[in-house]
Amino acid sequence: MRRRTRHGRKGLGTAAVGLVLLAAAPAFAAPGGSKERDVQLVYCLDTSHRAELFTAAARLGLLQPAASAPVSVMATDSVMPTASVGSMTPQAWSVRRRDDFARACSALMGAASDGPGAAAEEKKEGDGWLQTFLTSLPLLAVGSLLTLGGQSWERVSAERRLLKQQLESGRTSFRAAAREYLRNYEEDPAADHTAVLTAREALGAALAQVTADRARRARAHRLADELPLAGPLPEFAAGRRLGTDARARQAQEARLSVDRKLSAVSDLNRRGLYWRWRTARERPARTTPGASA
Repeated sequence: MRRRTRHGRKGLGTAAVGLVLLAAAPAFAAPGGSKERDVQLVYCLDTSHRAELFTAAARLGLLQPAASAPVSVMATDSVMPTASVGSMTPQAWSVRRRDDFARACSALMGAASDGPGAAAEEKKEGDGWLQTFLTSLPLLAVGSLLTLGGQSWERVSAERRLLKQQLESGRTSFRAAAREYLRNYEEDPAADHTAVLTAREALGAALAQVTADRARRARAHRLADELPLAGPLPEFAAGRRLGTDARARQAQEARLSVDRKLSAVSDLNRRGLYWRWRTARERPARTTPGASA
C-alpha cells in the first residue's frame, strides 16, 4: 500500500488515495454504498477538485474538452460526456456515467498521489525525522554531557560531604577519648588506653580516604601517622614509677599535641582552591634536582 502523503484539503486526499489503491478489482467503479465509492464521491465532487476531475476526464476522452475549462465549469456547473447523452450536472454524471466518473476520479487521485509535488512532500516527510534528529543532536549531546557532569558533580560532592562528616566524627571521638584517658592517667599510670587506640584508628582510616588534591592528600596521610597516643603513656621512667607531677607533665604535653594535630585535621576541610594552590606551590620543590622525595 502506498504511503499517505497528503495532509491538507480537509484530509480527504489521504483517505481517498489509500482506499482507491487498496481496490483489487480491475473495474474503476466501486460498489454502491461502499467506502471506496463514498470516498470517490466526496473527494472528486468537492469544489476544489472539480476542475482537476473534468480535466482528467477530458484527457481520458470521457468528457468533451471544452467542459474541462475551469471558466466553463464555474459558469454552467455542467459536463458534456463524449457519449451522446447530452450535458448534465457533475452529480448526475457520477450516477448516470458511473464507470466513467470512477475511472476519471481514480486517475485523478492516483496522479495526486504519484505527482512530483506528492513525491517531494513524501521525500520531505521521509527526510524530516532525520533532519530533526540531526538538528537536535547537538542539543541532545550537550544535554547528555550536562546530565553526566551534574551526576558526577553530585557524586563527588556527596563523597566529600561524607568524608567531611567522617573526619569531624573521628576528630571529636579521638579528642574525647584522649581527654578521658589523660585525666585517668594523671591519677593512675596504668589507666586503660583501649578507647584512645580505637578512636585513633578510626580517625586514621578517615584520613587515609582523602584523595583529592596532592597536597591535601599528602597532609592527611602524614597526620594519620603523626596522631599522638599511639600507645599508653609511660608508667615508669629510669626504673622508677612516675609520680603525680611527672604524670601531669606527660599528660599536658600529650594534650597540646592532640590539640595541634586535631586542628590540622580541621584544616583539611578548607576549600579546594586553597589545596590546589598548595599543590602548585609544592610542585617545583618536588621537581628540583636533589630535592627529597
